[in-house]
Amino acid sequence: MTGVLIVAAHPDDAELALGGTIAQLTERGDEVTVALFTVSETASTQDRDRRARRIAAAEAAAQTLGHRLRWLGDGRYDQVEDIPEYRAVGLLDDLVAEIEPDTLLTHWDGDSHGDHVRVARAAIASSRRWPRTALLQFGPNEHRTVRHAEFVPTLYVPTAAQLPRKLRALACYAYPGQGFRALDPDAVELLDRARGAAVGLAAAEGLRLVRHCLTPGRPLL
Repeated sequence: MTGVLIVAAHPDDAELALGGTIAQLTERGDEVTVALFTVSETASTQDRDRRARRIAAAEAAAQTLGHRLRWLGDGRYDQVEDIPEYRAVGLLDDLVAEIEPDTLLTHWDGDSHGDHVRVARAAIASSRRWPRTALLQFGPNEHRTVRHAEFVPTLYVPTAAQLPRKLRALACYAYPGQGFRALDPDAVELLDRARGAAVGLAAAEGLRLVRHCLTPGRPLL
């Protein structure tokens, strides 16, 4: 059994990039934890429940895909840029020491989103403390930026069988009053199928291997 830790900036980041991978891992009995730095929704006088709804959406998506959900800093942060870099690294230091994952997956440090880059940098800095944990990165979720085309995977996970579960998890974020741009499930499916077609698969999610220490009997994913 493989222990996998996914570290993301916001709710829906992991589901968009790795929903199929998470579903596949949990189906075979692996332990998957998704740790989120921020809720990324703020309550207002007009809508005091906005933050609570996004937390509930992330929890529903976790139930759909079968992973454990953790909120770094007890879920008090709304923007990664509000977290001092040393604090972000420290949060990851503590979490990895607690979970001791075989593999950690996080954002690509060439992403177009500043919060994603900050999380990627924190993971790279924290990796000094976990030489036996593999480090992989996933690409940008925003396909309308030039950075999306610049991300080149070195590892592909076949996810055609898990695509329906991935889309059901993403549907958890389609609720009234959401404070972020609505997700496009058709685009998500097309992009996953295009990623798969690049390597002769019906659908796939792409990862970039940053570091892996080969250990007999200890799989990467």
